[in-house]
Amino acid sequence: MLMRPEPSGTPLLWKLGIPLAGIVGVVALVALIVILRSPAGPIESTAAGEEQMALAQTLLDQGKGAQALSVMDELVTSAGRRPLGEEARLLRLKAMEAAGRNSDLVTEAAAFLEVHPRSAARVGVELMRLRAEVAQAGLTRPDIVKTVEDFVREHPDHPGVTSLEVALARHASTLGDTTAAHRRLTSLVGRSDLDDPTRRQIEKELGDLNLQSLLSGQAGGQSKTYTVESGDSIWVIATRNDVTPELLMQVNNITNPRSLRVGQKLIIPDVDFSLHCDISRNTLILKNHGQFVKAYPVRTGRVAGTTPTGQFRILNKKTGPTWRPGDGRVYLPGDPNNELGTRWMSFEGDILGIHGTVRPETVGHYASNGCIGMKREDVEELFDLVMVGTSLEITGQQDTTRFDVIPEKEIPAPMTESQIAQLASAIR
Repeated sequence: MLMRPEPSGTPLLWKLGIPLAGIVGVVALVALIVILRSPAGPIESTAAGEEQMALAQTLLDQGKGAQALSVMDELVTSAGRRPLGEEARLLRLKAMEAAGRNSDLVTEAAAFLEVHPRSAARVGVELMRLRAEVAQAGLTRPDIVKTVEDFVREHPDHPGVTSLEVALARHASTLGDTTAAHRRLTSLVGRSDLDDPTRRQIEKELGDLNLQSLLSGQAGGQSKTYTVESGDSIWVIATRNDVTPELLMQVNNITNPRSLRVGQKLIIPDVDFSLHCDISRNTLILKNHGQFVKAYPVRTGRVAGTTPTGQFRILNKKTGPTWRPGDGRVYLPGDPNNELGTRWMSFEGDILGIHGTVRPETVGHYASNGCIGMKREDVEELFDLVMVGTSLEITGQQDTTRFDVIPEKEIPAPMTESQIAQLASAIR
């Protein structure tokens, strides 16, 4: 019996006697299994995913990082077999950073970079990972320090790199390398693209370094040495050299102004101070020869315009000022309700000035009748640095979107001298 030859390329299933219809069925079944077992598109491609991500972004914009992360974690749970796409993973990383989940952020950011090595957000994600690592462990290992330094060097203009610069500056200061710390912070403080919290952090770090340098006699290259002569006093030497007696004493570690000796060598710091108050930031900046020294938080007028703008000078200075609100009442030095606090530096007649306050919680807001109010420790520090005649520039205007307007508080009646004395005795 003659056998019909099989056509070349005959499928194995045909050889096994399975008809063509069976072959088609098997292929369809395999394809269905593949489809069912393959993950669906990213969760953000669904209406529910888009809604959740929009909510998380809104919460982030409102500064509610923990709530935004909670929304993104719920999205991960509800996604089932659907993966998080690049957009969703990036939003979740931002929520982690805002919520302070540094440990998780280090891990998740590394995973993101592995899955999306060519992402346009790669540099930003690497920055988040580094900031989280620094926040979590500090710059305690040489490898972390090198990685951070390399990143800063490669991306100097990235808008978020300043926090790493501050960390490197603080690390240098911890190691005793104040020169490197000062160099880094000085390069940052003049940048115009800083957000206010970052600027204040930089100003604080740099101000501490600058003041430490100033009081140690190391600030400026023109400091000179003076040899005490017969008949000299701290006050005479200070006036002759345009510095305050207090600064001269601090620089030379003199606790008793009457202890000068003929032939004693004194360091005369090279200072030419000026002040700049920005009402929009409620900040008073001390400069030396036009260069930033330190920034102080202040309060300004609760009514717009009551703190005047323009060019002024310090007209007089008083320790333990008496406060006269203008209604006949007189608050003596030491009265706990004396709103001038312990120091007064007038800049417009004897009406407006820079002074302390017995309500430190109002500093940083709009809460005065026009004066520039400071915390006690700050105004006492500034008082010891600047002389009568120091220039003061006031600029800006109220920004009530950032700072509160504090209503005037009803003030108790003034204390008598005997009451103040009794209070002081009780405190001692």
